[in-house]
Amino acid sequence: MPGLLLILSLATLLEDPLLPEPWRGKALSLARSDPRISDSISGKESFRRDLGELLFYATGFSENPSNSCASCHDAERAFQDQRSHPRGLQGIARDTPSLWGVSGQRWWGWDGRWDSLWAQALEPIESVDEMGGDRLMLLRWIDEDDQRRDLFEKGFGPLPSLDGLPEKARSGSDWHPDYLLVSKKRRKEIDLAFSKAGRSIAAFEATLEAPRSSFDDYMDAVATSDLQKAELYPAEARRGLILFLDKGRCILCHGGPLLSDGEFHDTGLLTSGSSGKDSGRYGGILELKSNPFNLEGQFSTASEMAGADRTRRLKRDPSVWGAFRTPALRGIRHTAPYFHDGSQNDLKSVIRFYTRRDGARKKSQAAGHHGENLMEELNFTPGEEYLLERFLETL
Repeated sequence: MPGLLLILSLATLLEDPLLPEPWRGKALSLARSDPRISDSISGKESFRRDLGELLFYATGFSENPSNSCASCHDAERAFQDQRSHPRGLQGIARDTPSLWGVSGQRWWGWDGRWDSLWAQALEPIESVDEMGGDRLMLLRWIDEDDQRRDLFEKGFGPLPSLDGLPEKARSGSDWHPDYLLVSKKRRKEIDLAFSKAGRSIAAFEATLEAPRSSFDDYMDAVATSDLQKAELYPAEARRGLILFLDKGRCILCHGGPLLSDGEFHDTGLLTSGSSGKDSGRYGGILELKSNPFNLEGQFSTASEMAGADRTRRLKRDPSVWGAFRTPALRGIRHTAPYFHDGSQNDLKSVIRFYTRRDGARKKSQAAGHHGENLMEELNFTPGEEYLLERFLETL
């Protein structure tokens, strides 16, 4: 009889729409907390954002005249392209992440090769795999239009003179020989203006947030103990939430308002990049350290340079080989395909991978390879997999 009472008591707790502790506190840690950034922008930042929006949708500084940031980060597709391999000039090996909530991250790129959103925004512009453009092309695009030049100068100050400079700064992945003949002082002025263009794009991207969801409404109801509103949230999704918080321990990596810890983990996924050996975070650290636009560099603001300790402290530890950044889960039902390589087409496949580890590297393989720390399988039943999927669909 005591065992039966315990079972009945647990069943009652599971059916409580307002969530008993400890689940209630854990669930509320996932709630949105900040007002929309776009509602509070003013002054110089508003000019930067407006210029950034123009830059984001512009094709005038890409080698391919039809390519822009929006080509891969499509507003109609949750600001990604729903392709496992983006459609840059040559195509690249990683999935295009959604830009929803992108300003809340602490590292950018699947391997964390950027330590600021503005530095990340610069990369696709000159990458031969993506837009294949050029910093001089971009600055001339701003300079040739009164509105764009006015927005730049109101946001940052005077645009440097482009008179006497070669047509392009780069030739493919290398510097153009004519650009190397330009004085270091002028090249630094151009680089600084280029970094400001990246800040403009970042200011626009910082306004992009996933739309409110039924989960947001549910968290509001739980926070205010509004039973009537809480009961509107599907019971199956609530049970999936409890699995997310409890048995699955998904919250350990997918915590906070973005449902991401912003760090790097090795799922054991048996896929690779275009090189055949995608080292993930291990290679990303090298890329970050060598980037002149990282937060340790001369183009960072005083406050950014003071906060660049985390970049300085980074070490290329072999244990992070094959680790990739934890993606945010806001609006995840809209952002397929999944994983860094876009190899999983739907949420059901993602959950089954974590539950059954089908196709994953074995721990014995990892230990003898680079010493990676592989994630453990969830061991969910088919019914629990179904409930977790119902929860994820409400985010």
